[in-house]
Amino acid sequence: MKIKLTSEQMQWCKDLAIKRSGSMNHSETKNSINCFKSKDGWHRHYVGALGELAYSIYSGKEVDTTTIGRGDDGIDFDNGVDVKTSASKYRPDLLIFKKQYERKVPDSYVLAWLQLPTVELIGSISRNKFDEHKQIKNFGYGDSYVVSKTHLNKII
Repeated sequence: MKIKLTSEQMQWCKDLAIKRSGSMNHSETKNSINCFKSKDGWHRHYVGALGELAYSIYSGKEVDTTTIGRGDDGIDFDNGVDVKTSASKYRPDLLIFKKQYERKVPDSYVLAWLQLPTVELIGSISRNKFDEHKQIKNFGYGDSYVVSKTHLNKII
């Protein structure tokens, strides 16, 4: 499912990202994965907000803007979904850092892929199915769990 965002929607996501970043004291990206080291401190929040907005448009659920200053405990929506968004050049697999996986327990994951102004919702997977298919990998930023996009339920 591809969702085309307007410039106003992308600006809304940027504004939300800046608020989230500032409230979590993410003034730089050293405390996050280094693949964003050349980006502004709020960039990782922007990537996430874009994916959340696309899922919101698809599902009719509201983006949670009340998480400012405290994080979302791994659940982005009241139906138990955690949206994972990738800005990778190529169609991504679902990747979750092991430490994040261990402390945050959503019911399911949705993988979103940015190709601005379009966000593609690649698929979804329950946490139980994620556990069945996950493989541990390390790309230089610590251990991560990866599930191939072929194991995700297509979103249509």
